[in-house]
Amino acid sequence: MYVFRERTTLKRWNVDRVAFMTCVFSDLIAKDYQNFCKGIKKYTMDPLLLQYGKGELPSHGRTQMLWNVDVDRMYVPVWVNCNHWIALCISFVTRNIQVFDCGGKKKIKEVEAFAQLIPRIVKAVQSLTIQKHLHITPYNVSYVPMSGLNRLQCHCGVYTIKHIECHVLGLDIFMVNDENIWGARI
Repeated sequence: MYVFRERTTLKRWNVDRVAFMTCVFSDLIAKDYQNFCKGIKKYTMDPLLLQYGKGELPSHGRTQMLWNVDVDRMYVPVWVNCNHWIALCISFVTRNIQVFDCGGKKKIKEVEAFAQLIPRIVKAVQSLTIQKHLHITPYNVSYVPMSGLNRLQCHCGVYTIKHIECHVLGLDIFMVNDENIWGARI
């Protein structure tokens, strides 16, 4: 993800208004979601999440770009059940989360944390005039259809990174498959 941030920051890729998060961010979302589930009225957002929303984190990729103002979408790798990687593309414009899962699952509980917390982070980091017009209803979740991938069940991490790379560059994600995934890993 660091390499992707570097490529966009240095304009090696011709994409704008995109942010790349790390697995540290997705771990923080998961941890904060546990507090959120204990009760919305008692919930206090972790200040680190606000720093991500303002582009102040991750420290090795500070952009100072505000979500939903300077950034339209972001990509996040997510560690599922401590044994599988998936990729998310979160659009602030369409309020949608696209899930890229080479395992082809249709319901992943970890994604719910993002659907619930991302709108709250977006609203919290905006100016007061913009905050009034933002809703904190959960984002919609859609699963990108995938089948016949990762038959060896050992390349999910590589698929996650390659799906992010293809999607951000507008390439067909099905260019990556079990026949060429080993080369992508290398």
